[in-house]
Amino acid sequence: ALAARVEARLAAMSPLHTEVRAGTLGGTAVLRGALLTARDAAQDDLFAPEPN
Repeated sequence: ALAARVEARLAAMSPLHTEVRAGTLGGTAVLRGALLTARDAAQDDLFAPEPN
């Protein structure tokens, strides 16, 4: 049910078809992904070239 709702939302946001399937992640996989995403965003903010 949730995968179908996410797939419908993605279809409204993107011209590319994305198949969403339920899966399982062990341990702290979701937390690790969130931390990596936050780190990437911080690096982009800190080290982005100055606009002209």
